[in-house]
Amino acid sequence: MKEILPRNSEHRELQEWCNTGNPIDDCWRCDPNWEQNRQALADCAIGFGKNAAGGKEGQIYVVTDDSDDDAVNPRNGTLRWGVLQAEPLWIIFERDMKIQLQQELIMMSYKTIDGRGYNVHIAGGAGITIQYIQNVIVHSVHIYDCVPTGPAMVRSSPDHFGERGQSDGSAFNIFNSSEIWLDHLYLANCAHLLIGAIEASTYITISNNYFTQHDMVPTTATSINLRNFYGFVPIWILPSLSLCTSPHKQK
Repeated sequence: MKEILPRNSEHRELQEWCNTGNPIDDCWRCDPNWEQNRQALADCAIGFGKNAAGGKEGQIYVVTDDSDDDAVNPRNGTLRWGVLQAEPLWIIFERDMKIQLQQELIMMSYKTIDGRGYNVHIAGGAGITIQYIQNVIVHSVHIYDCVPTGPAMVRSSPDHFGERGQSDGSAFNIFNSSEIWLDHLYLANCAHLLIGAIEASTYITISNNYFTQHDMVPTTATSINLRNFYGFVPIWILPSLSLCTSPHKQK
């Protein structure tokens, strides 16, 4: 396991945001050794998605390669390779990265994407698909300028790949999944939704996010599709900042 520490300036900045009264932030930011204890973040969620374990019980996986040039046989070291593994993984990043997903990023259960300590951008390509899985945490990542991709062959598990239709250009598509926590994300300027949660998706917390540059961002919280063909979707939306502005390219 390779240990990755944030740069000193970023570490100091994160430590300064301690004792703010925000229960999620104070839960981990007040720990001076949070970077050695990253998986403790899983204990900080509140709301309907508070039991989302992500990759808490797994190994640390470090993204060292910002490419995404093979959606069927991704290389070890890429984000796509990490989210496709069968075992729980806590995914972190070696450095600042901008990743352009060539096809939708289909996740497996028990995964955390943790961008804390670095500037991690997923931009200019496909978004993230969470379908028929459980226990996912995505934290401290910028996702913007999402566009439709496909049809294409895309791997969805270690032992299965197949042809996918055209993705809709949403930042997150959550389909029939549960125990999901999305926190401290910047989401902007996507072709369809910023977050879509449908088809019996349940037990989701969406917290401390910034939504902007999107014509479907309401002033209440977020561009979330709460349609559920099987009943009520328990989604806990904590304070997030939303700005309705004209879409433009994120610099």
